[in-house]
Amino acid sequence: MSPAYLTDLSPTGTSIGRGGAVEAPTRTISDLVDGWGDLRNQTMILAADTTHLHRIADEQHSDQLDAELRTTAQARSKETLESLLEQLSDLGFSWRDIARVVGVSIPALRKWRLGGSATGDNRQRVAMLVALCDIAHSRFHLTNVAGWLETPLDAQAPLTGLDMLAGGRFDLVLRLVRDWGSDPQAVLDEFEPGWRDRYATSVEVFAGPDGMPGLRMVDR
Repeated sequence: MSPAYLTDLSPTGTSIGRGGAVEAPTRTISDLVDGWGDLRNQTMILAADTTHLHRIADEQHSDQLDAELRTTAQARSKETLESLLEQLSDLGFSWRDIARVVGVSIPALRKWRLGGSATGDNRQRVAMLVALCDIAHSRFHLTNVAGWLETPLDAQAPLTGLDMLAGGRFDLVLRLVRDWGSDPQAVLDEFEPGWRDRYATSVEVFAGPDGMPGLRMVDR
């Protein structure tokens, strides 16, 4: 029989201490490194899966918003053109901005306001703009849609939501409304790749020796 201070090893590598108690084997530094490495790999896989699921959810939400826009616009197109234009005016849109989004002249809008006829495509564009305002207000609680659409989306460029609407990208404006308050640069990249270079300025603001701001030319 072994002395009391000695322990026997079980077939599994665990040690059997005094009184038959099973003791866990001592883990080496190598074991710990391998364990943390496995955990890191599992975490990376989980992060990749989460990113993938987030992208899928984002795309599906965008698709649902696009479908809601089309459905709402279809319902709105049943109203008179005069009524739709009056509603946009009450929301703060200028006739110039409406004409730009629809793709017609201001005299054409004046004719429609007096009861003149419009093509189905033009009527649909007006209804789309009204529908966009409906969704922005009712679903995302954006009250001053017209003012927001006129505001540059980034300090580095004069691009606005109206620019995107005039380019037919209602989907991008919906995404901006949905993500209101987040960084819009990814949407700007999709709307106009290379916008940073196009709108880069050769003037920068600097602090002078007296602490006052000044302007100077820089090479780009």
